[in-house]
Amino acid sequence: MSPHQILKDFFGFDNFRHGQLEIITAIIENKDVLAVMPTGAGKSLCYQIPALLNNKFSIVISPLISLMQDQVEAINKNGNNAAYINSSLDYSQVQKVLNNINENKIKILYLAPEKLKNTEFVSTIKNLAPHYLFVDEAHCISEWGHNFRPSYRNIKDFASEIGITNISAFTATATPEVREDIIDQLEFTNPLQFVYGFERDNLSIHVEHTKSKKEKIFHLLKDHKSSAIVYTSTRKHCEQLTEFLKSKNINVEYYHAGLTTELRKVIQDDFISNRIKVIVATNAFGMGIDKKDIGLVIHYNIPGSIENLYQEIGRAGRDGKQANTYLFYSDKDKYIHEFLISLNNPTTEKIRETYDAILDYHKIAVNTKSDTPLDLEDNLIKLLQSKSITINQIDSILIYLEQSGYLMQSNAAQYNPQFKYLLTLEQLKGYTKKVKYTDLQEFILLLLQHFGSLPFSKKVKINYNDLNALMEKPKRKIEELFLKLNTIGIIEFDQPNFKPKILMLQERVSSNRLLLNSGEINSKREHAKEKLDSVIEYCFTDECRFKYILNYFGERKASYKCNKCDNCTRGETDNANINDYLSEIIIRTFKEFHGGLTSARLIGILTGKSASQTAKSISTYQSCLHYSAEQIEHNLHSILSKKILKEINGKYFLDPIEELIDSEAESRLKPNNYENNLELFNKLREERNLAAKKFSQQAEIICSDKILRIIAKNKPKTASELLNLEGFNQRMYNKIGSELLEVVKEYIVKNKAEQNISGLPKHISQTYKLIQKGYSLSEISNLLKLSESIVSVQIESIISYYPNENYKSLIQKSEFEEIRTTIENFGGNLKDIKERLPSNITYAKIRIVMAQLTYSQSSSD
Repeated sequence: MSPHQILKDFFGFDNFRHGQLEIITAIIENKDVLAVMPTGAGKSLCYQIPALLNNKFSIVISPLISLMQDQVEAINKNGNNAAYINSSLDYSQVQKVLNNINENKIKILYLAPEKLKNTEFVSTIKNLAPHYLFVDEAHCISEWGHNFRPSYRNIKDFASEIGITNISAFTATATPEVREDIIDQLEFTNPLQFVYGFERDNLSIHVEHTKSKKEKIFHLLKDHKSSAIVYTSTRKHCEQLTEFLKSKNINVEYYHAGLTTELRKVIQDDFISNRIKVIVATNAFGMGIDKKDIGLVIHYNIPGSIENLYQEIGRAGRDGKQANTYLFYSDKDKYIHEFLISLNNPTTEKIRETYDAILDYHKIAVNTKSDTPLDLEDNLIKLLQSKSITINQIDSILIYLEQSGYLMQSNAAQYNPQFKYLLTLEQLKGYTKKVKYTDLQEFILLLLQHFGSLPFSKKVKINYNDLNALMEKPKRKIEELFLKLNTIGIIEFDQPNFKPKILMLQERVSSNRLLLNSGEINSKREHAKEKLDSVIEYCFTDECRFKYILNYFGERKASYKCNKCDNCTRGETDNANINDYLSEIIIRTFKEFHGGLTSARLIGILTGKSASQTAKSISTYQSCLHYSAEQIEHNLHSILSKKILKEINGKYFLDPIEELIDSEAESRLKPNNYENNLELFNKLREERNLAAKKFSQQAEIICSDKILRIIAKNKPKTASELLNLEGFNQRMYNKIGSELLEVVKEYIVKNKAEQNISGLPKHISQTYKLIQKGYSLSEISNLLKLSESIVSVQIESIISYYPNENYKSLIQKSEFEEIRTTIENFGGNLKDIKERLPSNITYAKIRIVMAQLTYSQSSSD
């Protein structure tokens, strides 16, 4: 058969979509393939067709049970050619699948990545000799992807062990950085990369800044005819919004991981068959759901990354008809994700503290190891919570400890009830003849028939679904029968243990000797923050929103406009003029105020509602009487997304120090050409400042220093090259584009000698300036983008030089006194002091207080 015949016979299509045949051909020719195709573009056909054409079977690695179940069900509508193996199957079911593969009945086997570490299973797969290995949702292999799965890192070793070389990877959402990481992790050599357009012609995307989300969503759904999905960040929002919409007579149900597997399946089936029109769900819903007629996707909360956003809006309009997507933004959404980032990326201090608490609780001494799994009991969880370590943080911490080779959380027994006979076969037959209860008698006979002789020699796993099909009794009733047999001594019955267990991977070590990669932990946290920042920037951009998405995924199109998003359709020029004016006023206000402002205080100044003398002394007082608080707040966040302002503890700051820090960071990364770039950067700034005077606007509004540094680094020669640079847009070009290109051209021609920039301020001098301005330790850490530990070391040096400086703003007075008292009572051992203080008092704060006490004494001496 040919690919076209398979396409027609199995899937009912006459023609391939753009790119599909090229990918299929490359796979058949045994090339390494990385394919990036948007959601709904038909990427699954690209590996299913080569697998169906081959004489041997092929493996597909897939991250979600629901995803593989749906794909297997879809393929098997035209014959049983596919199967899956995951944690939902018991031993006998797995053996049945493997036997079918051995008999050439199965062409495609979907595997959960967690199975790849089972050596016995891997050996079995090796003997079956698969031909292709396909990695679906391949972004999961990358730590920089939006849904990293550590188990995906086992794929490379699995492929090597079974001797398979025909490997292809597929994903819908991968930035250039992630694509590079996928290639490295799978050890591809000169792979063929197929990256097809992220543009969706039939999608209209909108962002709304509102506090009345529920009402807005109701009005969108009220008159909407086709199916719709509403995504939320939390289960709580999911349930609350569903309850609200039901009260308004919307045909809606909620869907999240807290529901039982059976109920999720029912809701999913009802949605696919249109018995339910609207699903309110957390972000897992929709993976692999083959529903073409979704006409509306709404985000009740902002997602955590552009990848998630794109994947979720991509579930709309798969039938090719016009579809709409809406994202509702509020500041609270940002704080939810910042909280989730802190949960998923715990500090090394929290990791060490959790490690000690778990092993202390179970009385495991240093240099010893328990071979018995340790229960994560309720009392242990309460102990950890008393140390400000939440249940979600525990999961994240255990992942890090597993990756570092110390502890591993195991849920293996959670869904696996099992039993074993305590009688011989003859004894059991004798008992069955005597038993008076018909139900019990029938149940024993059914067990003998279904499980055979195996339970007489060892415990076997129980699958309630299989027994339900045979007995037509609910799970609760079947479990009662097992319990009754257990009570009277006929069987040994192990019920599911819903408490996770912790396995020790090596002997206990002192927590300060744990080998944790703090740099990697910090970089993951910063990377997650950068992804969130990109979503915020997307919400506040004035440019075409689809252009922003295309740029994010590496498709730079200088003059692109979708003409369907809210920015393209509402008159960008008029809107831009208003935004320019408000941004100008806001920046001027911060420059005159010389400090931090809350959004409420800023709005009070600009609208004249603040009656304070300080507010009235600022030249922008009452300058925005005719603008709403929402407009001012929108522009405030737009400036924030462009890094002109900095938010610290609910206040906003305008500080040029950040620009100096960015410059220094770039000099460390690019030592060979930084000084030349700096010279060009300064010339570009001069030109930009002239334009600012010409247009009577703040320089940052004309073109930010951040973008000028990008221009200095890339040195564009044409208008197209300039417009393709990140952050540079057509409005900027209209005001200053030609002049900037002329500056770059002159610089290249003259090729001036490098200048000495040794006079640039060092980080430590910036820290000192911030201390003099009265910033706290946490604010300095945020402004300089350095950890509090590093900042505290700098401050120790500053205190040694300037012991009489005022350092009161660094640490709260109550904390200072608590630390001072502990030092005076128990001496100067840093670790001993830390253990006697509350967990919120960090080593950084202790070091600063110790330095003040030390140097103030020596100074007075």
